[in-house]
Amino acid sequence: MTVLDLASGATHVLSTQRTISRHLVHRAALSEVFLTDFQSVDETTFRAAAQLPPDHTYYGDHTGRPALHDPLGVFEAVRQMLLCAMHLQHDASHDTKAITAETRMEIDDPRPLLAGRGALDLELNGTVTLEKKYRETTSRVVHTVGVAVGGRHVGSVMVDTALRPADVYEGLRMGHRTTPPPYSDTLPGHVPGDAAAAHLVARERRQNVVLAAVAHDEEGLTARLHVPVAHPSMFDHPQDHVPGPVMMEAARQAVLLLAGERLGHAPAKAYLRDIQASYLRFAELDSDIVVRARPVEVTDRSGLGRPVAVTFLQDHATVATMEVGVGSTVGLEQDGVTA
Repeated sequence: MTVLDLASGATHVLSTQRTISRHLVHRAALSEVFLTDFQSVDETTFRAAAQLPPDHTYYGDHTGRPALHDPLGVFEAVRQMLLCAMHLQHDASHDTKAITAETRMEIDDPRPLLAGRGALDLELNGTVTLEKKYRETTSRVVHTVGVAVGGRHVGSVMVDTALRPADVYEGLRMGHRTTPPPYSDTLPGHVPGDAAAAHLVARERRQNVVLAAVAHDEEGLTARLHVPVAHPSMFDHPQDHVPGPVMMEAARQAVLLLAGERLGHAPAKAYLRDIQASYLRFAELDSDIVVRARPVEVTDRSGLGRPVAVTFLQDHATVATMEVGVGSTVGLEQDGVTA
């Protein structure tokens, strides 16, 4: 690992002039690369720069007013930073597989994410809070990343990741299967006729809706996860399972549906404030996944700020659990004008 010491002056100003190699962030399309620079500082700290595009068919597709750069776009930039860190900070080989066990994102101040001024430059500061090794190779690492815009704090992201060699990963993938898992590019991709209406999940484009067969009940809602295997962003390259960020999107959409149905809040006036996800097993591509969303009983929150528990079930087993909170954009200001 190349270690750069800030105290000695052996550092450089992080640049947003060009994207980093797409291979370092495991992206196939250059248009899906948001990370622009990366620097190891010492054994436990690193930093990066990223830029969210002014418009994007997925991350920019929202009906929200005032418009915000997508918090899940921020998460994607951090995710790319951590994939880069896997190679440049932890010396992982390029065939190493990163398996997310748990993640948490909190948007403490959404105002720096207000859109309307073009691309958004992100400053990312990462810390290794836990690292475990097996035979001198990193096998598990927990990262915490602070996110800022123009020196102003936006929020933070924590990711707990297992790193496994390709052959070990193949064995793990067969842990709950009797046949090899199919890859996403071998499956038909279409938006089902019973997909949720785009405007109800604050989307303009139907192809960005990932919930179908939505049914409301007294406890919350139940839906089927629509896995968009042909989506150019959510499936930028072939996958042998449903990626975690796709399920995070489904959880957000479920919460927006509940906010509109049960609380009467306009989805266009909500943003993803915080999300915590635990992934218990691989979400398979060849079996239906049921999404259940239930408001969490709490005494110190009410209305739109009330957290929602989202569970993902496949073949009667829980594959992931999430807790999601959304906030209101009412009162956020841009150029001194209240939205």
